[in-house]
Amino acid sequence: MDIENVYLIPHLSKPVNKYFNPKLLTGLYPTLFCYGLGAPEDQSRPVQIKFKEHIRYLLSYNDRRFETNHSFIFVVFNLLQRRDACFHAQLIVTKPYFQTSADEILSLNSKDIETALDNNSKRTYNSESNNALNKLLQHIKTIGGRVMGSAYSRTALRTRIHALIYNQGLPSIFLTLNPADIHSPVGLYFAGVKLDLDNIQNEQLMDTYKRAEIIASHPVATAKFFHLLITNILDTMIIGGVLGPVKAYFGTVESQGRDSLHLHFLIWLDHDMKPADMKEKIQDINCRYKLKAFLEDIIKEDLDDFKDKHAVEYSN
Repeated sequence: MDIENVYLIPHLSKPVNKYFNPKLLTGLYPTLFCYGLGAPEDQSRPVQIKFKEHIRYLLSYNDRRFETNHSFIFVVFNLLQRRDACFHAQLIVTKPYFQTSADEILSLNSKDIETALDNNSKRTYNSESNNALNKLLQHIKTIGGRVMGSAYSRTALRTRIHALIYNQGLPSIFLTLNPADIHSPVGLYFAGVKLDLDNIQNEQLMDTYKRAEIIASHPVATAKFFHLLITNILDTMIIGGVLGPVKAYFGTVESQGRDSLHLHFLIWLDHDMKPADMKEKIQDINCRYKLKAFLEDIIKEDLDDFKDKHAVEYSN
């Protein structure tokens, strides 16, 4: 019986340097960097390119090998998160006031932190119980608010929304945009499917499972499709579109259960009408008639073809 050769790659005794180390990604992904060249932050390169821009370039490769790799995009995202955290932590420790906080934080021990984490998970943490621990958590919150994808970054977004509400008042419209990427020919086109967007044929679109498989395996193409669609909606419908003058808007992008992107949107219309004013005006029959006509004008549906087809199938 043939015995298969097994190659073991041992771990080093110390962590690998994640800064300006071109061997990091080439060692992790030898099948992506086939000749051991082209890695980010290679100091021998005559023109220096920022790490984030280089990753963006790699994910746009024509052969899509970086985009379709199962772990590359997550590893580099984690590296970017770590760098953001380290950069903002460095900014904080250079502030004059941090020395006082540092002395208090040094007085903490592992038992204090363990107790605080346990109480926090049980929602029984008392912010007045330990001043040094509060200082540590405050610094973590400040740094985490600037790290993309972190829980504290969502808190920072809520703070910005509160500031906008304080400045502009309550928003006029709450809107959710949830593009159906697996059903969009444009999304498939971005993912590399050869389609004539001016002449789409049903047989070219494949079945739903195949479309979902293509979209799921091309996250960069899906993100580009989402960005293009949302940008066009903003330019053509929100800003100076059917909603009339808009004085402010705020949106946040989230991923849903199937990791597809969607957008939650707050819009402030440029008028002085308050909810109480709207309630008063809606009592007028002419206002109700105009509002109904407006809604019927901007909201459309057409099921005539579907009804005719269904009637024919039912009669047969």
